[in-house]
Amino acid sequence: MINQPLREVRRLAEAEGRDPAGIDAILRINPTAESTVPEIADIILRTGDETDVDHVFVDFVHLADQGVDQALELLRQMMELSR
Repeated sequence: MINQPLREVRRLAEAEGRDPAGIDAILRINPTAESTVPEIADIILRTGDETDVDHVFVDFVHLADQGVDQALELLRQMMELSR
């Protein structure tokens, strides 16, 4: 899904004399209260295995009302599962 548009952007960059390897792709994941840690970890792992995306950013802003401790615990669990 993301690979074809990313390849096209890199192809266009190269056609303009730019180094296509210099274009990094970042996937931003915005989990909601209904998101589970295994779902988020699965997206991260699949992104690494199935796409040309260089980086993944998980944004916990939508979970801010759950508190910092909860967000840190989710982060810890997610990192454990997505290694």
